Amino acid sequence: MPSTSKPNFLFITTDQQRWDALGIHNPRIRTPAMDSLARDGMRFDRAYPTNAICAPARASMITGRSQRGHHVFNNVNLSEAIPVVGDSLRQAGYATALVGKPHFKSGEYEDVLPDHPPAGAPVSPDDGLWYGPYFGFDYVEILGAHTYPKGHWRVWLERHHPEGLELWKPVNALEPRTGAFHSWKNAVPAEWHYTHRTADRTVDWLRDHGGERPFFLWMSFYDPHQPFTPPRPYCDMYDPADMPPAVPREDVSNKPPQYQYARDGLPYQGYDTTSGWDGDHHGEIVAHYYGMTTFIDDGIARVLAELERLGLAENTHVIFSSDHGEGLNDHGIAAKPMMSYECVNRVPLLWRHPLTVEAGRVHAGVMTQLDLVPTWLDLAGADPLVGQEGRSFAPLLRGETDTHRDAVIVERIAIFGSGRPELVGLGKAHPAPITQRVKMLVTEDWKLLHYGTTEYGELYNVEDDPEDLNNLWDDSGHAGVRAELVERLLIELINEEGGDPHLVTDHQPVAGSLRDARLMEPQPEAKADLEQRLRDLLA
Repeated sequence: MPSTSKPNFLFITTDQQRWDALGIHNPRIRTPAMDSLARDGMRFDRAYPTNAICAPARASMITGRSQRGHHVFNNVNLSEAIPVVGDSLRQAGYATALVGKPHFKSGEYEDVLPDHPPAGAPVSPDDGLWYGPYFGFDYVEILGAHTYPKGHWRVWLERHHPEGLELWKPVNALEPRTGAFHSWKNAVPAEWHYTHRTADRTVDWLRDHGGERPFFLWMSFYDPHQPFTPPRPYCDMYDPADMPPAVPREDVSNKPPQYQYARDGLPYQGYDTTSGWDGDHHGEIVAHYYGMTTFIDDGIARVLAELERLGLAENTHVIFSSDHGEGLNDHGIAAKPMMSYECVNRVPLLWRHPLTVEAGRVHAGVMTQLDLVPTWLDLAGADPLVGQEGRSFAPLLRGETDTHRDAVIVERIAIFGSGRPELVGLGKAHPAPITQRVKMLVTEDWKLLHYGTTEYGELYNVEDDPEDLNNLWDDSGHAGVRAELVERLLIELINEEGGDPHLVTDHQPVAGSLRDARLMEPQPEAKADLEQRLRDLLA
């Protein structure tokens, strides 16, 4: 196959994978393909998203902007007026593709895009479906499900395996459900599953690409996000009795209110752990979570083997990460609430490129996904994006330096809304919506969470207290450290605001937009009936 002098990029992500759900950190889980990327490339042991929720984290992955720059929070839609990595890569001669989960807009919109695209959008003459462009990606294939089958995977099931739409539902589980939270043995055959199809379609894209142009290909898996429902053999791969116990619940009386909300079964931006999580239920959930992760790893192995077969492995940057972690009932929390814990905020980050990265290197310093876009563009020889706030760590990859950052920021705007007024009297909802804003500064030695004008906050010694059990915010003996970190947080926010202003002034169009209007896709006109899908699922 023809090769190009410019490097290729294969960006692999999972959804909701903890930093320690890797065999290199955890002997209980089997992830040989992921482990090989660490062995043959570089491992970043303290990597963090810009925001530990799907859509904001993914918005940063394609814009190089923080929540303050792209304005995505709580899974709201990303504006199409913001420059994205595919814009610059396309101008540099790259083919761009995304297979799996985008989540740049809500699931209701992305579900129906293949068969109900915006008016005038191109569709394939082969099957009549839309395949992009979408947020800078020339080709997009949406393959996944959390609460219900979505996108191209849904259409594929409808056309080729309609029984799979029913087999997916918990009522058709392979074995009777035990009561574990959103956990069952999925009856969909593994070869029909969206995880398997994501790897299949990525392999197909690589074979069809031809190699005349360098590529940026994002293989984005929907799992191991809940529901915890792997098919066979992955649902039986791990013994629940062998799973690690949850980190015990600590005293949260001197922590911000969302920690107590979790104890009381109130909304806290995580899953309710007051039932379905303890004892045997916990073991089952973790076993299924690990099974979903190994399922993904097997798909990654097939794609890496295809890179080798096509002669592309040597000059392809393979990057692996996740958008955020998963509590798995550690500290009595699950999913990704705005809390300090590493299980929620810390993610895997692995980088392999035989021509650039020395095999087996480990970087122990803090890293942020904010820096992915500028690093990709730097390595590709492409122009930086207007408004990007991150900075390239290409010199670190090449071994020209051992340092990059000594502080990173994770932020959140959280809304704890009642949503269901009838539940207020049952103690399962807040009487009125609550808004909480927080900036978390993570340094080599400390972790500080600042909640604006509220009286509470959080301060932890990373080395002495890795599980964030002892909040030192109000401890008089640490008042000096707290003041220094608050000042450092302010400095980081000021220094990164808006990225390089020269890029804005140099690229400002006559109309004043930050993005060429020709690159802005029309808004979708169709929307899935999410409520009906949920009713069907739970029927």
